This record gives sequence, C-alpha cells and structure tokens, in this order.
Amino acid sequence: MRNAAPALVWGALLAALAAMLALWTSDLVAVALLPGAVLVVLVVALGTARARDDPAERWVPEASASGVLGACALTLLALGAVAGLWAALVGAGLLVVALVAAVRERWG
Repeated sequence: MRNAAPALVWGALLAALAAMLALWTSDLVAVALLPGAVLVVLVVALGTARARDDPAERWVPEASASGVLGACALTLLALGAVAGLWAALVGAGLLVVALVAAVRERWG
C-alpha cells in the first residue's frame, strides 16, 4: 500500500480539481474527461498497491536509455504532423531502436 500513496494523492488532487471544474464550467467534454483521468489514476494506484514488494523476484536495470529514446521517438512522431515526413521517419527509426534496446534489456 505504501507504493500506491503517490498515485492516491495524485488521484485525490485530480478529484478535487474535477469537482471544482464541474462547479465553474458547463463544458461537457472537460467535465467528463477529468473524472475519467481520476479513474485511470485510481486503477493504477490499485495495481500498484497489489504489486509485490519483494525486489529479489525481478531484476530492474539501474538506468535505461530505451525509455528516454522511446519518449524522444514518440515526440518526433507527433512532431511529424507539423514538421513533415522527415520528422516522422526519424521518429519511427528511433522507435525501432528503442524497442530493440528494451527487448535486449529485458531478455538479453
């Protein structure tokens, strides 16, 4: 349960913001989306609370370049909608490299 505390605090903050938003606006999309985000965060908190705390059962690398590379790749893919095809192609290439690096970290 200790590991779920940050997600629960974030969910409570989002719930408070959703309640305030419902009071001040009549925009149905905004009023519907923020409680949806609250539900997603609470599901993540529930999954985190149910996770096992035994670190001997799994091995996690100290640092991972594949996550940063994947984030940059997704950013370039999204930027490709504005900047052009070149950014999308570079992003797709970086995404392949990030996925290969993640697979090598996991199984290799």
